[in-house]
Amino acid sequence: MLTITNKTYTISDVAKKAGVSRATVDRVLFKRGYVSQKTRDKVLKVITELNYTPNANASSLASKRAFHIACLIPRFRQGEYWEEMNNGFVASAKDYSSRSISVSLYHFDQSDEESFMNCCKDILESKPDGVMLSVVFPEAVTRFCKDLEKQHIRYAFIDNKIDNLDYCLYFGIDSYKSGQLGAWLLTNRTEPTGIALVRIRRDQRHKSDPNRTRRHGFTDYIEEHFPECNIHTIFIDPDNPDETMGGVEEFFRENPSVHHIAMTNSRVFLLEDYIRKHPDEKRIVVGFDDIKKNLDCLREGLIDYLVIRHIKKQAYDALAAFAEYLIKDTQSKHTNHFVHMEILTQMNLDN
Repeated sequence: MLTITNKTYTISDVAKKAGVSRATVDRVLFKRGYVSQKTRDKVLKVITELNYTPNANASSLASKRAFHIACLIPRFRQGEYWEEMNNGFVASAKDYSSRSISVSLYHFDQSDEESFMNCCKDILESKPDGVMLSVVFPEAVTRFCKDLEKQHIRYAFIDNKIDNLDYCLYFGIDSYKSGQLGAWLLTNRTEPTGIALVRIRRDQRHKSDPNRTRRHGFTDYIEEHFPECNIHTIFIDPDNPDETMGGVEEFFRENPSVHHIAMTNSRVFLLEDYIRKHPDEKRIVVGFDDIKKNLDCLREGLIDYLVIRHIKKQAYDALAAFAEYLIKDTQSKHTNHFVHMEILTQMNLDN
């Protein structure tokens, strides 16, 4: 029996019936981005069944409705990386409020997976139109994104991403290449006899790992170009400076030939006290991100290189792009928006 109806179907109807996200339907319709053949066939079948055609006026119609975006990032102290990210979101939200975009900011404890999951629960209950988040707990993020997909809520990644998920956009550096760049900077002056890779102790089960892609880029570069070089991992606690100092001092007492130090997170400034008290002309230190404490260390010559991106601008642009995506109801040409990486040294710090 054929039922004829005057109902006008939307891209959301197609996505719901096909059991995929709106972004996936968009990719099929406009032939951009990867979609498996099985999924493509399923979407095309639903499009045929519903006799769906893209609405040329969808953009103007969509702009008349209100959208709610949830941004989910770690809690922060004053001067930390995530404060800059948060400030970028706030600035972007203010500029887009006149276009009926409302933004809610959710903050979780990045040392506590349960804290992250509680935020996820709150977000799902609020039924937002979109969610922007970073990947701190990879397994929990994957579960959360699957829940978003089931509810046909679009989501975007900032800072890092999980490639096999159906996100609609990503804004950030190429994390793997940034790790490679950090490794190149660390080793371009002198060949390392050993490398101290300093990591943050985040949670006891090591589920919190936001920098793993960058770290893999770093270690892969070293293994390829310096296969005989040992990479020694040192875990430090940012909330316990005495323990940090003691652990770092003990490592270098036992490994006096190691002069190359890297931190692939944003807190290389935590090594300031050790470096200041133990000068070493052979030492080379590489860190990431242009937060004030890192810049102060670079200015004093306590570290040699910073690989940076403009954090606040990245967050501002990411939320703006996501808002435009929701308003216009169309996928942008590129899902991945890679921001430029810059190298800071004492020579170009204040230029």
